[in-house]
Amino acid sequence: MNRSFSRALLPLALAALAAACTPANTRPGASVPTAIKTGQSWVVTRPLIVAQVLDTCSRPSPGQTPGRVTGYWAPSRQQVEQLEAALPLLEPQVPQVTDFNRQYVGIELEGRKVIYLNAFKLPDHSDVDPSREAIRVCDGGRMFWGAVFDPATGQFSELQFNGGFGA
Repeated sequence: MNRSFSRALLPLALAALAAACTPANTRPGASVPTAIKTGQSWVVTRPLIVAQVLDTCSRPSPGQTPGRVTGYWAPSRQQVEQLEAALPLLEPQVPQVTDFNRQYVGIELEGRKVIYLNAFKLPDHSDVDPSREAIRVCDGGRMFWGAVFDPATGQFSELQFNGGFGA
Protein backbone atom coordinates (compact mmCIF):
# COMPACT_ATOMS: atom_id res chain seq x y z
CA MET A 1 0.00 0.00 0.00
CA ASN A 2 1.19 3.51 -0.78
CA ARG A 3 2.71 5.02 2.40
CA SER A 4 1.24 8.52 1.85
CA PHE A 5 -2.21 6.99 1.23
CA SER A 6 -2.06 4.95 4.48
CA ARG A 7 -0.96 8.07 6.42
CA ALA A 8 -3.99 9.92 5.06
CA LEU A 9 -6.32 7.12 6.20
CA LEU A 10 -4.80 6.80 9.68
CA PRO A 11 -6.79 9.72 11.22
CA LEU A 12 -10.02 8.32 9.76
CA ALA A 13 -9.28 4.86 11.11
CA LEU A 14 -8.50 6.26 14.58
CA ALA A 15 -11.71 8.30 14.58
CA ALA A 16 -13.73 5.21 13.62
CA LEU A 17 -12.03 3.19 16.35
CA ALA A 18 -12.72 5.89 18.95
CA ALA A 19 -16.38 6.06 17.92
CA ALA A 20 -16.69 2.29 18.21
CA CYS A 21 -15.27 2.43 21.73
CA THR A 22 -17.61 5.19 22.95
CA PRO A 23 -19.87 3.79 25.68
CA ALA A 24 -23.48 3.37 24.64
CA ASN A 25 -24.72 5.19 27.73
CA THR A 26 -23.31 8.59 26.81
CA ARG A 27 -25.07 11.10 24.59
CA PRO A 28 -23.02 12.73 21.83
CA GLY A 29 -21.60 15.98 23.15
CA ALA A 30 -22.76 15.26 26.70
CA SER A 31 -20.34 16.18 29.44
CA VAL A 32 -22.24 14.15 32.04
CA PRO A 33 -22.80 10.44 31.43
CA THR A 34 -26.27 9.09 32.00
CA ALA A 35 -24.86 6.56 34.46
CA ILE A 36 -24.79 8.29 37.84
CA LYS A 37 -21.45 8.24 39.62
CA THR A 38 -20.98 9.36 43.20
CA GLY A 39 -20.21 13.03 43.70
CA GLN A 40 -21.42 14.52 40.40
CA SER A 41 -23.19 17.85 40.20
CA TRP A 42 -25.62 19.50 37.81
CA VAL A 43 -26.87 23.06 37.40
CA VAL A 44 -30.63 23.02 36.92
CA THR A 45 -32.04 25.97 34.98
CA ARG A 46 -35.44 24.94 33.59
CA PRO A 47 -38.01 26.88 35.70
CA LEU A 48 -40.40 23.94 36.09
CA ILE A 49 -37.61 21.65 37.31
CA VAL A 50 -36.20 24.41 39.56
CA ALA A 51 -39.58 24.77 41.25
CA GLN A 52 -39.76 21.00 41.72
CA VAL A 53 -36.27 20.89 43.29
CA LEU A 54 -37.38 23.54 45.79
CA ASP A 55 -40.63 21.69 46.53
CA THR A 56 -39.17 19.37 49.15
CA CYS A 57 -41.51 17.04 51.00
CA SER A 58 -39.69 16.07 54.19
CA ARG A 59 -37.36 19.00 54.89
CA PRO A 60 -37.69 22.78 54.87
CA SER A 61 -36.45 24.67 51.81
CA PRO A 62 -36.55 28.32 50.73
CA GLY A 63 -39.25 27.50 48.18
CA GLN A 64 -41.77 26.49 50.84
CA THR A 65 -42.33 30.02 52.13
CA PRO A 66 -44.57 31.92 49.70
CA GLY A 67 -42.86 34.97 48.23
CA ARG A 68 -39.44 34.19 49.69
CA VAL A 69 -37.97 33.12 46.34
CA THR A 70 -38.47 36.03 43.96
CA GLY A 71 -36.69 34.71 40.88
CA TYR A 72 -34.30 32.26 39.31
CA TRP A 73 -30.89 32.66 37.66
CA ALA A 74 -28.19 30.38 36.25
CA PRO A 75 -25.03 30.08 38.37
CA SER A 76 -21.81 30.52 36.41
CA ARG A 77 -19.11 27.88 36.21
CA GLN A 78 -16.96 30.03 38.52
CA GLN A 79 -19.75 30.21 41.13
CA VAL A 80 -20.26 26.45 40.97
CA GLU A 81 -16.52 25.89 41.38
CA GLN A 82 -16.55 28.31 44.35
CA LEU A 83 -19.42 26.36 45.93
CA GLU A 84 -17.73 23.02 45.38
CA ALA A 85 -14.47 24.31 46.85
CA ALA A 86 -16.43 25.37 49.95
CA LEU A 87 -18.18 21.98 50.41
CA PRO A 88 -15.65 20.85 53.06
CA LEU A 89 -17.11 23.57 55.34
CA LEU A 90 -20.11 21.24 55.69
CA GLU A 91 -18.02 18.19 56.71
CA PRO A 92 -18.78 18.53 60.44
CA GLN A 93 -22.50 18.17 59.74
CA VAL A 94 -22.31 16.08 56.53
CA PRO A 95 -19.65 13.34 56.62
CA GLN A 96 -18.13 12.64 53.19
CA VAL A 97 -19.97 15.65 51.77
CA THR A 98 -18.36 15.36 48.32
CA ASP A 99 -19.68 11.80 47.93
CA PHE A 100 -23.20 13.15 47.47
CA ASN A 101 -24.61 13.96 44.04
CA ARG A 102 -25.80 17.56 43.85
CA GLN A 103 -28.25 19.72 41.93
CA TYR A 104 -27.62 23.47 41.97
CA VAL A 105 -30.41 25.99 41.52
CA GLY A 106 -29.81 29.73 41.32
CA ILE A 107 -32.50 31.58 43.25
CA GLU A 108 -33.13 35.17 44.25
CA LEU A 109 -33.78 35.05 47.97
CA GLU A 110 -34.61 38.19 49.93
CA GLY A 111 -32.74 40.37 47.42
CA ARG A 112 -29.65 38.14 47.18
CA LYS A 113 -28.57 35.79 44.43
CA VAL A 114 -27.84 32.48 46.16
CA ILE A 115 -27.53 28.85 45.09
CA TYR A 116 -29.77 26.16 46.54
CA LEU A 117 -27.95 22.84 46.79
CA ASN A 118 -30.05 19.66 46.62
CA ALA A 119 -27.89 16.69 47.70
CA PHE A 120 -28.72 13.02 47.30
CA LYS A 121 -27.33 9.57 46.68
CA LEU A 122 -28.60 7.47 43.80
CA PRO A 123 -27.41 4.02 42.77
CA ASP A 124 -24.84 3.81 39.98
CA HIS A 125 -26.42 3.39 36.56
CA SER A 126 -29.70 4.92 37.69
CA ASP A 127 -32.18 5.81 34.94
CA VAL A 128 -32.73 9.20 36.58
CA ASP A 129 -31.11 12.18 34.84
CA PRO A 130 -30.47 14.93 37.44
CA SER A 131 -29.68 17.42 34.67
CA ARG A 132 -33.29 17.17 33.47
CA GLU A 133 -35.29 15.89 36.47
CA ALA A 134 -35.81 17.16 40.00
CA ILE A 135 -34.59 14.72 42.62
CA ARG A 136 -37.28 14.68 45.30
CA VAL A 137 -37.32 12.03 47.99
CA CYS A 138 -39.62 11.96 50.97
CA ASP A 139 -37.98 10.62 54.11
CA GLY A 140 -34.53 9.08 53.57
CA GLY A 141 -32.91 10.81 56.53
CA ARG A 142 -29.36 12.10 56.17
CA MET A 143 -28.98 10.56 52.70
CA PHE A 144 -30.88 13.58 51.31
CA TRP A 145 -30.26 17.18 52.29
CA GLY A 146 -30.27 20.75 51.08
CA ALA A 147 -28.47 24.00 51.85
CA VAL A 148 -28.21 27.56 50.62
CA PHE A 149 -24.84 28.89 49.40
CA ASP A 150 -24.16 32.61 49.10
CA PRO A 151 -21.46 33.26 46.45
CA ALA A 152 -20.98 36.82 47.81
CA THR A 153 -19.89 35.55 51.24
CA GLY A 154 -18.74 32.01 50.41
CA GLN A 155 -20.90 30.67 53.24
CA PHE A 156 -23.58 28.01 53.57
CA SER A 157 -26.80 28.43 55.53
CA GLU A 158 -30.11 26.66 56.02
CA LEU A 159 -28.63 23.13 56.02
CA GLN A 160 -31.61 20.77 56.32
CA PHE A 161 -31.82 16.97 56.21
CA ASN A 162 -34.80 14.91 55.14
CA GLY A 163 -36.94 13.33 57.83
CA GLY A 164 -36.34 9.74 58.79
CA PHE A 165 -38.13 6.75 57.35
CA GLY A 166 -41.74 6.83 58.51
CA ALA A 167 -41.14 9.94 60.64
